[in-house]
Amino acid sequence: MKSPMFFYKFVPFERKDILENGFIRFTPVQEFNDPFELEPTISPISKKFIEYLSSMNEEEIEGLEFNQEDYDFSSERERQVDDYKAKFKSEIGEFGVLSLSSNNKINQLLTVTFPDKDDPRTNLLMWSHYADSHRGFVIEFECGFVDGMIIQKVNYSEDRHYLTFEDIEEKNFDELFFKKSREWIYEQEYRAVMGLNSADSIINDKVHLFKIDKQKINSITFGSRTSRENKKAIMDIIKDDTIYSNVKLNHAYLNEDGYMLSFYQDDGRWSNNPIYGARSISTQKKF
Repeated sequence: MKSPMFFYKFVPFERKDILENGFIRFTPVQEFNDPFELEPTISPISKKFIEYLSSMNEEEIEGLEFNQEDYDFSSERERQVDDYKAKFKSEIGEFGVLSLSSNNKINQLLTVTFPDKDDPRTNLLMWSHYADSHRGFVIEFECGFVDGMIIQKVNYSEDRHYLTFEDIEEKNFDELFFKKSREWIYEQEYRAVMGLNSADSIINDKVHLFKIDKQKINSITFGSRTSRENKKAIMDIIKDDTIYSNVKLNHAYLNEDGYMLSFYQDDGRWSNNPIYGARSISTQKKF
């Protein structure tokens, strides 16, 4: 499947530092808001035994017999589950995740009369959960905005992932970074995973920042509740940095006819208009 060209990061106003400083945080896996994430079932069953069972038919499986050595082996592995859980947590603790939203159907004309429902910026829950209840903003990044970063689509599933001891020993758990419950499918999430020790800046051993290519920022979309003062603060950052000269500025507002957002683009964003967000006549037209 074709990968998207643009990715969207919902942030509260305080994350204007991404625009100011040109760094973005990769979140350690222990700080995810879903407690099931990267919490697989750790199975004491041997990987070889699972593979052996998968090669057998139902009749052969029913005819299996276990001797004392088999039971002793199973008991010993059962006692080791907690140790392997700790080992797994230690291994994944070395990585950070950047969560983004996207899909390969997005129409770049966000400000059309009928907004594209495939566009994450039209999702009311995303604004509420990740952009301070519509008071924040969304940064649109072009692919490749962090050097060496690979972005992959999250796989939503009803089935919880499991790992064997052998998977943990072999560090065979990359897939787990991109698996979530179907409860979260509305996020349309894509992820990048990076080793925290490769961060460009580390603050207090807790905040791991990676340098972004500012030229890869395509647009900023303000929430329907973003204050004029906060819009002005962000727009001043954009205005004062020549790298952002081509960044488009979009504004969300409540549609009058339904539970959805509409958008307009700030055509005069470099003017001295203190409102910093007054709609142009062309974008207010009702159809």
